[in-house]
Amino acid sequence: MRTAHQQNEASPATVDDAEARAAAPTYRIIVRDLVLPWRIGVRRHEEDRRQRVRINLELVVHEQADPSADNYHDVTCYERIIEKIRQMAAAGHVKLAETVAHKIAMMCLSEPHAEEVTVRVEKLEAIHDAASVGVEIKRFRQDLTREAPQKRFRLTEKP
Repeated sequence: MRTAHQQNEASPATVDDAEARAAAPTYRIIVRDLVLPWRIGVRRHEEDRRQRVRINLELVVHEQADPSADNYHDVTCYERIIEKIRQMAAAGHVKLAETVAHKIAMMCLSEPHAEEVTVRVEKLEAIHDAASVGVEIKRFRQDLTREAPQKRFRLTEKP
C-alpha cells in the first residue's frame, strides 16, 4: 500500500506531463473544400443517389519533436485523413450531416498528435435556393474517452 507521501509524489508527474503536452507547440492541418459524392439524407430519394458534400476541417496537432528534420513519418498526414474520408463516403448511406461530421472528427482525433478538430459538412444540393446547408462541430481529444463507453454500450445492445 502506498503512503500519502508516495501518492503525492506521483501526482505532480502526471500534472507535469499534462501541462507539458498542453504547452507543446501546435500547428493546424487544413483541408478546404473537399467535395465528394455521398449518399446522405433522411429523405427516401437521398438514400438511392449520391449528392455532392463539401468537407472542411482544421485539425490542431502537436508539432513533431524536431520540426526542422523534414521527416514525413513524424507528422500527421493530411493525405491519409482525406483517404479515410473518401472511404467513409463510399461506405454507404448516412442519414445526418451531424453523423458524418462526428465520424470525421473522431477519426481525426485518433491520430496520435491530434488535440482538437473543427469539421464542417455541407450538402451542396439539398436546398435549391441555398448554396449549401450543413453543420460545423468542434471536438477535442478528451472526447475520445467519452466516446468509448457509448460504443461499448451499443455493441452489447440487442437489435
